Amino acid sequence: MSKSVERLFEQFQPASYDLLIDVDDQELIFKGTVIIRGKKVGRPSQRLTFHQKDLKVKAASILKHGKTGSENIPIKRINSQDSADEIRLHTDDLVYPGEYSVSLEFEGKITKQMHGIYPCFFKDKEEDKRLIATQFESHHAREAFPCIDEPEAKATFDLKLVTPAGMTVLANTPLKHQETENERQRSTFETSPIMSTYLLAFVFGDMHSVSAKTKDGVIVSSWATVAQPVEHLRYANDEAVKILEFFSDYFQTPFPLKKLDQVALPDFDSLAMENWGLITFREVGLLADPINRSLSSEQLITLVVAHELSHQWFGNLVTMKWWDDLWLNESFASIMENIAPDKLHPDWNQWEDFATSRVLSCSHRDIYKDVQPVGVTVKHPDEISTLFDPAIVYAKGARLLTMLYEYLGEDTFRKGLQNYFKKHAYQNTTRQDLWDSFAAVSQHDIKALMTPWIEQSGQPKLSVKREKSKLLFKQERFLLDGEDVDSLWPIPFLSDTPLEPDILSKREGSYQYAADEKIPLFNINGSGHYIVDYRDDEAKRYIQEKVEDRSLPSIGRITVLNDMLLLARAGEYELSSMLEMIAKCDDEPRDAVWSMFSRIIGQTQTLTDGRVDIEPSIRNYKNDLAKHWYEKLGWQDKDSDDPNTKHLRTTALALSIAGENQDALSHALEAMEKAGSVTALTAEQRGMIATVAVRHGQPTYVSQFMDEYTSSQNPDVQAAITSALCSTRDPSVARKLIEWGLKPGGVIRQQDIDHWFAYLMRNHYTRNLAWDWFESGWDYLAELFSGGKHMEYFVWYSAGPLSNRDWQEKFKAFFEPKMDEPALKRNIAIALSEIEARVQWREREEGKLVAYYNKFSQLHT
Repeated sequence: MSKSVERLFEQFQPASYDLLIDVDDQELIFKGTVIIRGKKVGRPSQRLTFHQKDLKVKAASILKHGKTGSENIPIKRINSQDSADEIRLHTDDLVYPGEYSVSLEFEGKITKQMHGIYPCFFKDKEEDKRLIATQFESHHAREAFPCIDEPEAKATFDLKLVTPAGMTVLANTPLKHQETENERQRSTFETSPIMSTYLLAFVFGDMHSVSAKTKDGVIVSSWATVAQPVEHLRYANDEAVKILEFFSDYFQTPFPLKKLDQVALPDFDSLAMENWGLITFREVGLLADPINRSLSSEQLITLVVAHELSHQWFGNLVTMKWWDDLWLNESFASIMENIAPDKLHPDWNQWEDFATSRVLSCSHRDIYKDVQPVGVTVKHPDEISTLFDPAIVYAKGARLLTMLYEYLGEDTFRKGLQNYFKKHAYQNTTRQDLWDSFAAVSQHDIKALMTPWIEQSGQPKLSVKREKSKLLFKQERFLLDGEDVDSLWPIPFLSDTPLEPDILSKREGSYQYAADEKIPLFNINGSGHYIVDYRDDEAKRYIQEKVEDRSLPSIGRITVLNDMLLLARAGEYELSSMLEMIAKCDDEPRDAVWSMFSRIIGQTQTLTDGRVDIEPSIRNYKNDLAKHWYEKLGWQDKDSDDPNTKHLRTTALALSIAGENQDALSHALEAMEKAGSVTALTAEQRGMIATVAVRHGQPTYVSQFMDEYTSSQNPDVQAAITSALCSTRDPSVARKLIEWGLKPGGVIRQQDIDHWFAYLMRNHYTRNLAWDWFESGWDYLAELFSGGKHMEYFVWYSAGPLSNRDWQEKFKAFFEPKMDEPALKRNIAIALSEIEARVQWREREEGKLVAYYNKFSQLHT
């Protein structure tokens, strides 16, 4: 267990930073000066301490401000305490509480680990170029300048940057003035709002942009390198204008800055980062081709833009005091990313996407004893990176807030947020402040309702049973790797039949109920973070029929199928029975429900992974299931198609191709030959057509796609090529890909290495090669991604497809010795439990699945 660190904010509270950074983008070094004005608090001491990491502090001075003027405090010694990421300024005399200005001169190196100050590389007309960008969340501002690098230490920033002349230079606030001398450019920016260090940002390089203005006069600009077509920024910029206007109205709190910049970075560790007024993105999160359009790409961009823009209020305007309330930022952004698109694009049915993404993500991770709660105690910086578990802090937190949103109603929920922003603007808060705001407008005890959900790990199973004139309820934690008899939740029923009281707060409960009435359905919108287990056979048949005849709404169908799948993981349902049910639903009209079908089929493939003998039968099942929509929708989008129809067409095509429908394969190969390149393919169909070319086309496609991957600047094209090449069934191709792309000096961008690894691990034809590369290259990867979040991704991706004892032992032997690493410990423990549960599941179900698929194939061939 990491020891607790001292909060530096408890001894010095900054009010402002006057910061100059001079960057040499060729030598990848920088130097600078910072004047930190603030207040010494607490007891008198003989030192002032600030954060720094890997900086060399060359000089420092301390100036005390008093009623009669300013006084210099001599510094006896400057001590870098690297183990604590600190610089300590020791004095002979005591430093008493009061106002001080602390000046520090420093220098540092620009590293390629995608945090702190780092380079982004790209080609423009065969010329190698770079942007210089920053990523300071969670605690990486200390790598750029000495500071109090804690979220509670809010201050204003006056930033000056010295860069090569002629480059575009962006920061949080508008440019105040700029001057050039000796081919060096000095850019001075307007004073920032009061904000945390992790939100400070700058980017400079050869970029171009599109701009527009909101109805409130905020200038919104979207930027990319000059290697990207400027028109590919238009969609994201237009969406940002609409979303910014929507949030300003929804929160009844104006966006407080004059401008908002969005920047697509060629190299970026995360998908996006909410720096105030200067949001940074991976290129895939911001760029959209307006000619060869992809609805999926546009929806992703809208989602990411909405997430980051909501942070301008949640996180930036009002900020958590400490990282244990990170969910205050991320969980709210993860619900608002759905509320905004739902209002602006009602034809998308955004909450269906929420049910098949965030809900599935959290419900299938929150079933192991070592999983973290939404609110996590953090005592040491090494632990901060472990907080960003997307399935918990983002997805589960969002689902819990959606539960609260449904329980309170939108008007009350919205009013609570509006009051929260008005009261706490430019301040730091804890979860209690938010609960107080909701309680004031709802007259409910929100703390009592929400605290168990936030502070406890896991999710409950709500068992429902009819017994004569009673409904009997029981709750227990749903675990696959142990038992928990202590956890208890207040479970909102969220039922289609009103019940009083409408929350089960005890272990068990009962309600009077007429025996001849249909059983109520619980959590039909899926926002409640719990599994419903209908215990009597009649109720099980009833709920299954409502899925088959579609009398449940689409989100209800998704939720019921997901509950069944979770119960199957625990041995309470059989996957073969679920396959039988899905086969009756081949005319299901909602693509989001098909996402659940695909997930269930995918689970059966994992549990029969490596059984080459069963693969033809699984292909027959997929092909038969997709036949209805494949024949009805064909390959071409029509002008009259709504978004659901477009997605459903893609799903039908993908399943038909996976089922090796000969008509589909022939059509795909013809399309590939006609297009001549992945870039020229229809955007929504690129990945699956390219996959057919790799698996069933000429061998020359492999080298052609590798060349196109290297030369393309289009992230969507590169993503399609990645999935296609990694689908190969030829180990020699996989070996070639690893040598070409993944080994040191390979062509694959650092940010994308984990994606290639994930694809190769999922493919049982290439898994051994992927694992050998991973195992032998661990030290290289650990150095490459030091201080970031990527190493835990490798844990997830390596564990995800494993389902037999041999692989379990191989994983265990490699990862158990790494359990002492704070950033990996929790994820390794969960991965070990996940593999064990999956192996047991396979041992229960493999024979039944093989029998079902073979029987189905015999009947439908």
